[in-house]
Parts: sequence; C-alpha cells; structure tokens
Amino acid sequence: MDKKLLYLNIQTKLAITEEEFKQFSDLFVRQSIKKKQKLTEEGKANDRLYFIEKGLLFSFKTLDNGCEQVIQFAQENHWISDLYSFFSGSKALFTIQALEDTELLSITKQEFDIICTQHPKMETAFRLNFQSAYVNTLLRLSDVYSEDAESKYNHFVEHNPQLVQLVPQYLIASYLGILPSSLSRIRNKKSKK
Repeated sequence: MDKKLLYLNIQTKLAITEEEFKQFSDLFVRQSIKKKQKLTEEGKANDRLYFIEKGLLFSFKTLDNGCEQVIQFAQENHWISDLYSFFSGSKALFTIQALEDTELLSITKQEFDIICTQHPKMETAFRLNFQSAYVNTLLRLSDVYSEDAESKYNHFVEHNPQLVQLVPQYLIASYLGILPSSLSRIRNKKSKK
C-alpha cells in the first residue's frame, strides 16, 4: 500500500479501513528536502501540515539577540507544522529545518478541512494528535521551569534516546534551555559514572 506509514500512524489513533484511507490519501503529496533546507520560515505564512516518512526536522524561534531557541524535534512517523500559521493564516512563529535528508507527506489547510469534513474519523484522529501534542507541550514547559539542567537532560535522554545520537549537542542544549557548556559538563559527569 502506498503511504503505508501514514496509514499505520492513523491506525494508532483509531480504526480506519484501507478503503477509507484510500478515499483521502491522494490529497497527501510527497515532498523531499535536503539536510539544512528550511521547510517553513518564521515570518512567512505556512499553510501545510507535514507527516514525516523518513528523516529528522527541528523547529526553532529566532530570539531578539539572534540566538535560535529550539522548540521541537520531529522524526519519522511524526507530524510537524507551525500550527499557529496553519490554522490562523498568519505569519509563522517558527522556522522548521531538516537535520538530515527528509521525505514528507503534506496537505494544505484547505485539504485538511476537506478531509475533516468528509471523513469524521480523520477529524477525530487529527484532534487526538493535537491533544497529544498539546499535553506534551505542557509537560515540556513544566520541565523547563521546574527542573535543573541535569534533570532536564536525563528526562530528554530517557524519552528520546535515539535523538541523543542524531541531534547536534548545541541544539539539544537549546531545546533544554541550557548552555552548550553546561550540557557538556553534564554529559562528562554521566560518562564518568
């Protein structure tokens, strides 16, 4: 079946037949981007929702001092977008960039609305995805404001062991809201245990 990973991802949220999937799957278009290529850019409108078939992306916000604050990492079998721009039609708050060559499936906001209107099960699947993302965002914010640097890193490693090997350390430090030098000290301390 074409777009099998997308089908299986939807199946984790609710039961959908292959026939039901085929009714809307053609709306998802394939897209490839190279390492370091930007998928969306802060300050520009984004009307696409992306599903990652292969690869790794991250989103970030450019701060007033020019530093980039990493917001999210997304890898195979995950969704990513600047949802503020996607839903409001406003300029994107974040830039999304590839950390490696990436294969995606995407739909526009208009296609998203068509799918949700014509396929109520998919509206439920999307809602469940967005709810999960919202809860994860709240947990991340809670960690950022309540944990020390070492606890933040340990939590990251526990929940994202594969990313520790794939993502440059300075980006992990940015994601955790700590200095790269602090992350280096934490990693050295862990390696000596």
